[in-house]
Amino acid sequence: MRAFDVSLNGKKLCRAGIGDDGVLTTIVNWVARKSVGDLFLEVGGLVSKVDEHISWVSQKPLQVGDTIQVIVVEAKSVDEPTKKQRPSEAELLKARKRYVRKMAKQFGWKIQTGNLTPNT
Repeated sequence: MRAFDVSLNGKKLCRAGIGDDGVLTTIVNWVARKSVGDLFLEVGGLVSKVDEHISWVSQKPLQVGDTIQVIVVEAKSVDEPTKKQRPSEAELLKARKRYVRKMAKQFGWKIQTGNLTPNT
């Protein structure tokens, strides 16, 4: 499988991989708010087959001058994620409803809810 070997300042952080179906990311974030900022690293992804969000590195603080290295490799195995999370049934239902409403709006359709009685 494709995997990422991620290191910070020459020190290995993880070998991350999601298999054959999903999304794998390594993200460097700079978030600025009114002259105050957060600089951090995240390594994670989504295993699509089981709809599971996974993480190896979560908001690892960074400093100016840090060196982040990501090497794309082929690997038979990867490090175990530090966090795994699946959405609840309520979250899935909410997301599906949001999607249906968005599509209805895009097509100009009107959604009717509740009991509909057939015309007699």
